[in-house]
Amino acid sequence: MKIRLTARELILRLNLMKRIHLPSLALLLFSALAAPGAHASERRFGYTYPTLTSPAGEVELENWLTWKSRPGAIRSLEVRHELEIGLTDKTQIGIYVANWNYDARARSSAYQYSALELIHNLTNPATDFLGSALYGEISAGERSAAFEGKLLLEKRIGRWVVGWNGVFESEWEGDKFADFQESSGELGQTFGVSYDLTKSLSCGLEAVHKTSLEKWHAPSDPQFYYGPNLTFRRGHFFTSVTGLFQATQRTGEPSFQSRMIVGIDF
Repeated sequence: MKIRLTARELILRLNLMKRIHLPSLALLLFSALAAPGAHASERRFGYTYPTLTSPAGEVELENWLTWKSRPGAIRSLEVRHELEIGLTDKTQIGIYVANWNYDARARSSAYQYSALELIHNLTNPATDFLGSALYGEISAGERSAAFEGKLLLEKRIGRWVVGWNGVFESEWEGDKFADFQESSGELGQTFGVSYDLTKSLSCGLEAVHKTSLEKWHAPSDPQFYYGPNLTFRRGHFFTSVTGLFQATQRTGEPSFQSRMIVGIDF
């Protein structure tokens, strides 16, 4: 409940702010954390998934806030509420109950879609030569449906963690559900490197590269983003913040985007 209230407070503040900055998110992030516990999530990045899954029977609640902005154009906040459940020690299911979008310029919010994801771990990033996992997600909204597949790779050496995700996405859209007139795809990859400063605090860099395939025709010009990452873990809580700046000159796309994930496991 406290996490949901924090998200609402952030949205109210967006109405009074013309721009939002990564330090503000980080400050909010640290203030939301409290008591110590026995376990914290393995997540160290905002856009790059780890290969390890939740242990069997463990339940984790994650709230995602993704801010996108471009001067004079885009200012929006995407919110995701995910419930992760460890089915086995190698297989994890995720339920996105309701993903919605808040438009800061129009001062309005709208439901987007709900989703179901499945992650299966293949190898361990600490004990095997290379950690790996397979990711699949299906989503559906009022006027759209999508499938997303990923290959997750990760390596942990001492205090260093390096991760890479290969991404394939297919989306269908129409005036109403199951009556789709348009389809498109996207190919992408994410990369992250993180260093554990302490047992609770990690910092690093993250990059996102993607190419859209409108109507499955010739690919559009690629988009490339890069920026810093900060992750804090304490007991049953964790939070990760990543800020990405666009290195390419794609008009109509966000020049800056940041993502904050706040989670608690039970």
